[in-house]
Amino acid sequence: MAVRGNKSVGENLVKSYEDPKTCPLATTDAKLNIKNRNLAIKNHGYGPMDPGEPNEEFWQGIAELWDITPEEAKTSRCGNCAAFVQTPKMLGCIQGNIGYEEDYKSDEALRKNQEKVLEAADLGYCQSFGFKCAAERTCRAWLFGGPIK
Repeated sequence: MAVRGNKSVGENLVKSYEDPKTCPLATTDAKLNIKNRNLAIKNHGYGPMDPGEPNEEFWQGIAELWDITPEEAKTSRCGNCAAFVQTPKMLGCIQGNIGYEEDYKSDEALRKNQEKVLEAADLGYCQSFGFKCAAERTCRAWLFGGPIK
C-alpha cells in the first residue's frame, strides 16, 4: 500500500529546502534515516549492498525491470539520479550528523572524520525516500537528470 503525505508533510519538506537553518529530519535522526533506508531496500530495491562487488544478480534484476542490459543499468546510480541532493546545505546537514562528539578528543578530529565518511561514501540525500544515500548505489525508482548540487 502506498503512503501519501499530507499537506503539512509537504509544506515541511519545502520549508526544509528553503530555510538554511533546517535540515531534513532523516539527516539528524539516525533511527528515522535507517528506517527510511530499510524501506527503500525492501520496497524499492535500493542496493547493491556493496557496490564494489560484481552483484550480477542485483544488476540483472534492475536490467530486466527497465528492459535494458546490466551494463546500461550500472550507469544509473544514485549519484546521477534527479532525486539525489548534494547541495552545500544538504552536505552540511549530513556531515554534521556523522559520528558522536564524545568519541573524539577535539571538534577538529570529529570534523575531519565527518569529512572522510562523507567523501568515502559520496553521500547525498534521497529526496524520494528521505534518507542519506550513497552515490554508487541505485534503486528501481531512479530518475534521469541528477544530481541536485
